[in-house]
Amino acid sequence: MIQVRPHILDASALVELFSGHQTLMRLLDDADAGDRFVIVPTLAIAEAQAVLNARQSHWDRILGVRSLLTIDLSPHVAVEIGRLAAPRLRWHPVHTPLAGPLMAAQVLHEAQMLNGVIVTRVPDAYRGHDVAIQTI
Repeated sequence: MIQVRPHILDASALVELFSGHQTLMRLLDDADAGDRFVIVPTLAIAEAQAVLNARQSHWDRILGVRSLLTIDLSPHVAVEIGRLAAPRLRWHPVHTPLAGPLMAAQVLHEAQMLNGVIVTRVPDAYRGHDVAIQTI
């Protein structure tokens, strides 16, 4: 049985893992052997993929490791994450609240998949994409 604290990889660690970082490769090997738990939040996967543009097969190899768990973003966790992120976004010089790139990408993806209308106060986040936008 695994009795060490889980290692939770952020997007930067995932990018390093794809680059063959030796410590992270050993950590992944330990997880594959069942000696450690590795946790990967789905938002970390999304942010890393935005940098890596990796093939799905490469992700499948990493995410298929035996003791690696992905953590989806549930509505309740999303509320807590928003609370934690608020102080950083409030004064961030690049990302403004209500227009974060990952949120916008998810909304854009859903609009494209469902042929939906994006309802927003920040239409510039979606300009240049073939989607319907309703500005409020």
